[in-house]
This record gives sequence, C-alpha cells and structure tokens, in this order.
Amino acid sequence: MSYFVNDNGGWLSVSGDADAFGVIPEGYREVTEDEFNEAAGVIVIARPEEEPPNRG
Repeated sequence: MSYFVNDNGGWLSVSGDADAFGVIPEGYREVTEDEFNEAAGVIVIARPEEEPPNRG
C-alpha cells in the first residue's frame, strides 16, 4: 500500500503500483502510513494479544 497526502488537505491510498497507471494527482507526495493516518484522522487501536481468560 502506498500513502499520499496533499498539503492543502487531501489524502489517498493506493494498493499496487501507483506509478504504473499515473493515478497520483499533481501536488501529492508519498508519506509513511503513520503520516497518512495523522493527516486523515485515522485512529489505530492495537488488537489484544490474547482473548481474556474465561471466568465463570
């Protein structure tokens, strides 16, 4: 997955080779997933390692 943001407030993600099809609009730059999540307002919550023990 590739992540792109525009300093004017846009963001987009592309699965596959974005350069092969020229789908990235002018003014967008590639960023890390963390930078993308921050720009897009995505909140990432870690999954629990294990299910809690069955009490009862």
